[in-house]
Order: sequence, then structure tokens, then C-alpha cells
Amino acid sequence: MPSDQRPQLIWDLPLRLWHWALVICLAGSWITAEAGFEWTQTHFYFGYTALALVLFRLTWGVFGTLHSRYASFVVSPMRVFRYLKNIGSNPTSAGHNPLGGWASALIVGLIGLQASLGLFISDDIFYAGPYNSVVSDHTADALAGWHHRIFTLIQIALVMHLAAVGWHTWGLKERLIQAMFHGKKNLHESAGNQEISEHRATIALVLMVLATLAVTALVYFAPAPVFDDFY
Repeated sequence: MPSDQRPQLIWDLPLRLWHWALVICLAGSWITAEAGFEWTQTHFYFGYTALALVLFRLTWGVFGTLHSRYASFVVSPMRVFRYLKNIGSNPTSAGHNPLGGWASALIVGLIGLQASLGLFISDDIFYAGPYNSVVSDHTADALAGWHHRIFTLIQIALVMHLAAVGWHTWGLKERLIQAMFHGKKNLHESAGNQEISEHRATIALVLMVLATLAVTALVYFAPAPVFDDFY
């Protein structure tokens, strides 16, 4: 590490745990979607979990530590444009850089939309989302189409995300992957003190419990699915 840099704690523990939980959830959703009919119910559970994680991230973006808050990294388009003009020569950002901040918000938004659409669709045989019965068959089919299309968008966004992480990690030597494990980034002394002093774990636990209860209630109190009878 250069002598003018020092490690600073940037990413709080709740955010790091959320990040890896979402990775597992997305991988599980993808695998169960491709694994066959018998994994459909498990696929639904991954979808419910993803929705709870998105709800947590939205609230953590308000009540979390400095670099976890959306106000700290969702910046104006002009700042993104200036960042792109000097891409490769910009100083290391303490949290998300201007482009990465918007990319992060986009991925979370797409996953939330994807999980929400899953609440309304059905395989027309045995399995249906908890709110499938409140929409017409035509609407459910349309939403199912968007469910598949948005998943493709998520795949594209994730590939671009991994490419950007790889470039910053091995090209710009920022070690972003390691930072998402231990929470620290090496910052120039000129950046000043950007370190967070607490993880706010208690607040995070409360928010995660509330998000889980909200999704559980959403599913539990949904109208009973309606299927056609076959004789």
C-alpha cells in the first residue's frame, strides 16, 4: 500500500451482510428457476427473501451509516458526466463513485420490481404467486412476460457490475472485493477522514425484522390462489 494511503472503515457490517445475502438469493433464484418444476416453491421463497432484502436496503439507505445512505452516492447526472469524462483518472471514492452509485440503485430497483411481479404470476397448474387471483389471466401473462424480461435486464446489469468491479480491483488496484468482506478501503490522506465510527447493528436488525414481517404479512394475508378444476 502506498505511504500516502491508509485503510478506513467505509462499509458497515449490515450492508456487507446484506450484499452477500442478496448474492446468495439471486444465485438461488436463478438456479431454482432453471432446475425444474419441483423447485418452483423454493423459487418463490427466494423471491420473498429478495423482496425483504430490497425493503431493508431502501430503509438502510435512509437510516444507515454515511456511505450506505442513498443521499451520499445518488448524485446529479452532471456529476456522473464529469466522472465519465475523467474515468480512469478519478481519485478513489470513499463509498460508491458517481456511476457506481446509480448502478447500485438500478440493480436494487430491478430486483425489487422482479420480486414484486412474481407475486402475481402463475404456472397455470400447481403454483401461483399470492396475488395471482387478484389479476386477470391476461394481466398475469403480461406480468410473467415482464418477469422474464426484467430478469434478463438484471443479468445484464450484474455482468456490467462484475466487469466494473474487476476493472477497479485489478486495473485500478482498489480491492473492492476485499472491501466487501472487511469493510475497509485504502484512501489517500488528501481525502481526509471518511471512516465510519459505528455499524448501527441494532437499528439494522430492527429494520431487517420489520422488512421480514412486512413481506411475511404480505404473503400470509394474500387472497387464496384460484385454480381451474380439471376432471
